[in-house]
Amino acid sequence: MKCLKIIKLLEELAPLKYAEDWDNPGLLAGRAEKDIHKIMVALDPSETVISQAVEQNVDMLITHHPMIFKPIKKISTQSFIGRKLVKLIQNDISYYAMHTNFDCAMMALEAGRRLGLKNIRVLESVYEEKLYKIAVFVPENQADKVRQAMTKEGAGFIGNYSDCTFNTEGFGTFLPREGTDPFIGKRGELSKVHEVKIETIVEESKKESIINAMLKVHPYEEPAYDIYPLASSMQGVGLGCFGYLNQYVSAENLAERVKQAFHIPYVTSTGDPEDKIACVALCPGSGKSVIDSAISCHADVFITGDIDHHTAYDAKEQGLFLMDAGHFGTEHFMAEFVKNYLKEKIAQMDFNMQCMDINIITAEEQPIFKIL
Repeated sequence: MKCLKIIKLLEELAPLKYAEDWDNPGLLAGRAEKDIHKIMVALDPSETVISQAVEQNVDMLITHHPMIFKPIKKISTQSFIGRKLVKLIQNDISYYAMHTNFDCAMMALEAGRRLGLKNIRVLESVYEEKLYKIAVFVPENQADKVRQAMTKEGAGFIGNYSDCTFNTEGFGTFLPREGTDPFIGKRGELSKVHEVKIETIVEESKKESIINAMLKVHPYEEPAYDIYPLASSMQGVGLGCFGYLNQYVSAENLAERVKQAFHIPYVTSTGDPEDKIACVALCPGSGKSVIDSAISCHADVFITGDIDHHTAYDAKEQGLFLMDAGHFGTEHFMAEFVKNYLKEKIAQMDFNMQCMDINIITAEEQPIFKIL
């Protein structure tokens, strides 16, 4: 499978348009047209991780944090970034990063699910997209084929639900005139056909491709379909999330749940271990920029990493319980998540090429800070 195909799968999960302006996700080094047989996924592009990739004959390295944020004037082994880039290029390893685009698309939502939160919502929206409703009229025995073509192309997403459609049965009438070649009926005769009206939601950026997918499989010469702009927009893409536990628990109990969910040895906090928690806000990584949003949504606790003294002090003064589970601690599940996502997507593909032998592994990584 070509590197570009892997990139397409990654950007279906976390489109580059979701990234912050200062960020630098995407293919940062290597050949886009390279044949990929082995992939490594990691949180950071450290020298240790890159050495593992070389030793294990990896063709493509995918990390969360990008190696390159600022323009580089020279690439040489005299700088630590230069050494890493040279090593990747010398060993023909294509290197791809998915940072704040993955944060906005999936990181916090997956972290919330791991904690067992209910009614999960985005904490701070950073991207909204105009929505449309497409309604298409299809012969009843062709409805499944058309519906599947549209949803496969990305129609029907509402929050974390996919393949959402509404289907109404009825009768369509038409009279094929001279020069037509009707799928049903005869020229010059009025036809009355049992049809299904399929209605579904589409994002503006996917509208044309979804319509083309529908037209490609629709049996009629002149398919009838309507497009309605909606007043609502696609939300649910942003930094952090908040949700609710099934019942109130103590902060101490929640801390244990956090340690188990993220496989970390400890957390630090600012409040009383007996404080009662129901509404949980979280932002994996370094989330102090969205603390005000956590306060605004009336969260009982905010879980993140990289909390400094003054930020913690100010939040506590405003009544917000803070729990610091570490930058690495709250994000390292990303590698396993992306590995499983790619395995599932590749398994669903139609193969006429050597794709089944693609091996996807995660790097062995350790947090920077350790308990002494």
